[in-house]
Amino acid sequence: MFSLSESETYLAAIVSSSDDAIISKDLNGVIQSWNIAAERMFGYTAQEAIGKNITIIIPDERLAEETLVLTRVKAGLRIEHFETVRRRKDGSPIEISLSVSPIVRPDGTIIGASKIARDISEQKRLQRAAEDASRMKDEFLALLSHELRTPLNTVVGYMRMLRRNDLSPELRDKALETMERNTEALTQLVNDVLDTSRIVTGKLRMHVGVVSLPSIIGDALDTVREAADARGVRLVTELPPELECVGDADRLRQVLWNLLSNAVKFTSRGGTVTVAAELIDGSVRIQVRDTGVGIPREHLRFVFQRFWQAEHGPSREYGGLGLGLALARHIAELHGGTLEVESAGVGSGATFTIMLPRAGTKVEHPEAGSERTNG
Repeated sequence: MFSLSESETYLAAIVSSSDDAIISKDLNGVIQSWNIAAERMFGYTAQEAIGKNITIIIPDERLAEETLVLTRVKAGLRIEHFETVRRRKDGSPIEISLSVSPIVRPDGTIIGASKIARDISEQKRLQRAAEDASRMKDEFLALLSHELRTPLNTVVGYMRMLRRNDLSPELRDKALETMERNTEALTQLVNDVLDTSRIVTGKLRMHVGVVSLPSIIGDALDTVREAADARGVRLVTELPPELECVGDADRLRQVLWNLLSNAVKFTSRGGTVTVAAELIDGSVRIQVRDTGVGIPREHLRFVFQRFWQAEHGPSREYGGLGLGLALARHIAELHGGTLEVESAGVGSGATFTIMLPRAGTKVEHPEAGSERTNG
């Protein structure tokens, strides 16, 4: 058994070494004790805090909570794990879990309150992150369902009409073209989702070699030409006859297809989409410029975020999952390059610029962890 003095010393050591802020105050809210954890948590030293009212750490909009706490303490009631926000000395907020107990004399008189505050900022941050992730997952699944259902309904509808022989030869050809176009759209949606998954898990692989840019740019243009013609958008090229860079031909073709299809999608009838390539300061620069709807300046920093266009972009009328540009930038960076966007604002079009190492440059492949020199 400890003596009274030993017990007091023992309790003082526990209070001093606790990771939780332990504070005592009288029934007027004046601070009587303030342990080391309280100093770390709130920024006030014991000398600064003791003798001051507890309201020095309570935000103005939460002062009513202190009135409630004192009312319960005076009634001999405890408060357990009350989650709230308090204010540090520098004015910054801190999320805490608060437990309060009355301090009672041997004769039963309540003379104050003991408060234990635990910093739950990280716990709340993780909780919010989990909630955001869950919300994003639900929103993504709803969006994916919508984007898959639209072309699927078209394909299924035409298939049933073809099976019933309800179409004339002219409409039959149109139906097959429409089915092919929607099937390609479905394939691209699935590929974007799979590539995003590979990036997140670090499993996206590339086969690096010397790439002829005019060739892969021509392939990408051929892929979007039908959509451009249907929308009345003119495709223009400014390419040298020969220009090589280091990269994975299929992945670079994917980047250019994404940029070109995006430009065509957001350009109105009569507009122009231009793709240009040149050698600048030992690097290859590729630009995709359009005369389309443009991007508000305040939105430029969000353009390459996954799902951003789908959730916050100009309009859902354009469709899409908002993955293409995020994939394009990641692939450009895997090549040791960059992808940036510029726009003067709404109605001013947009310019996407890719910078890549030219042939003969040593490039470290961050996914496979290998280096190759191509020249």
